[in-house]
Amino acid sequence: MKKDNNKKQNKILILIIIIAIILDQITKIIAFHKGWNMIPDENIDTSNNGYYIIMTIIIILMIIRYITNDNTFIKLDTKIILSFAIAGAIGNLIDRVWNQNVIVFMHLGKDFHFNFAYIYIGIAWIGLAAILTKNVMKILKDKKNEKVIKDEYQKNKNTGSTSGKKN
Repeated sequence: MKKDNNKKQNKILILIIIIAIILDQITKIIAFHKGWNMIPDENIDTSNNGYYIIMTIIIILMIIRYITNDNTFIKLDTKIILSFAIAGAIGNLIDRVWNQNVIVFMHLGKDFHFNFAYIYIGIAWIGLAAILTKNVMKILKDKKNEKVIKDEYQKNKNTGSTSGKKN
């Protein structure tokens, strides 16, 4: 039963990744054919393109290994968020291989340029921060409840031992 559920989850994750990559690449093709202001990402040093390609592939493989693991502690929401990171990384990896640079075509102001792959990576960062915050808050709440229970136990233990004495 667990393996069937894990296979179903992996199919969902693969579908998310494929759809996100296709959307990223289609938008870049449309931007190119419409003549939109597509520019290489100026923040990236193209002389190290091989290094970025290798590191991206290693990171993608590590994340894939992590989310396909049978570990029951990795929840589906975390796997979905990491799927967006994979899709963003693969989208930019395709650019690096074919264009020797990441292509951006959306612009906010003069200095902020991005594409859908960057949006996916941003979603992953924000999602992981939210999941981490939620988990930390749960841990803190559990520790507080544990302390309250210990305090109540100690209080009842002390009260019970003093009231049980004969005068």
